[in-house]
Amino acid sequence: MDNGLLRIRIDVDYLYPSRIRSFIYTFLGIKTRRHYLKNSKIVAGMINKSLKDLKAYWFFTTRTIPDRELLALLDNDKHEVALHVVNNPYKELKTLENATGKKLNYYTIHGTARVLARVMWKRWETKQPAIPADFPLQSFHQFPTTGIDSLCYLYPTEKVKPMVRERIEKGDVIYFHPIWLFQRGKSNHRGPFYEVLRWLLDAPQRD
Repeated sequence: MDNGLLRIRIDVDYLYPSRIRSFIYTFLGIKTRRHYLKNSKIVAGMINKSLKDLKAYWFFTTRTIPDRELLALLDNDKHEVALHVVNNPYKELKTLENATGKKLNYYTIHGTARVLARVMWKRWETKQPAIPADFPLQSFHQFPTTGIDSLCYLYPTEKVKPMVRERIEKGDVIYFHPIWLFQRGKSNHRGPFYEVLRWLLDAPQRD
């Protein structure tokens, strides 16, 4: 992996900007077009407008498979689709590759330490799913990350920027969950990172 790139890891584990709506729809296994992956589409558009030398690795679950609109935004060399494993690595790999038409290279494992998350994803045990030794994807967990949504929960924007710059210089991958683009968590310690991401990408202000 080229250390000269600005590398971004994006874990897409909520269907909609609303966590409650995402929880209900994920648990029931249903989707609607309205606001589907809305924040992910905003982020993809920001990345596409950036003149920075960067690569964004998008980790989707089988419940957050990108639709045609998002796939079109990801259809360039700045983006790579990857797998966010929840329960069954091989089954989920096949589902995501078939749905996107992409050959995947990397995976991460979705954390479900909280009871609500285990119910949402129907993972009834706290332990993570075992990844088979012969699994064809490479773990992305090997790369050190800096979570800007976590930092934006703890600190104001102007304090986060130099912290992020320092971590990038040390080789960290920038990491976030699109659902926290504009909102602040209550039980989840993550906060709105739009301004930090816009600064990082040198992207224009959103209309």
